[in-house]
Amino acid sequence: MSRFQEEIQKMRERREKTIQQIAVFVEAEAKLRAPVDTGHLRRSITHQTENSETQSKAYIGTNVEYAPYVEFGVASKNIKPQPYLRPAIEENKDKIKEIIEKGMNVQ
Repeated sequence: MSRFQEEIQKMRERREKTIQQIAVFVEAEAKLRAPVDTGHLRRSITHQTENSETQSKAYIGTNVEYAPYVEFGVASKNIKPQPYLRPAIEENKDKIKEIIEKGMNVQ
């Protein structure tokens, strides 16, 4: 493997590690913000990452069928939104940026 290819591989590894760190962080933040009745919604919040040669993706969410109604509310049923996923990202943009900069060694 050439030196250039080694550097590309190191960069991919940093990217994959960084996206994993972000996913774990956002999952934890969403769990902190999730309203608790039985605790089922909070326990169901998970993350998954996907990596390829050119990109890394993180998915944070839940498979609980009532989760969208909690996040967005239901006006016709007078259920007010109790956002927990969006704020986990929106209120932590600076921290996420910091994780990226540190993980990718950006100065």
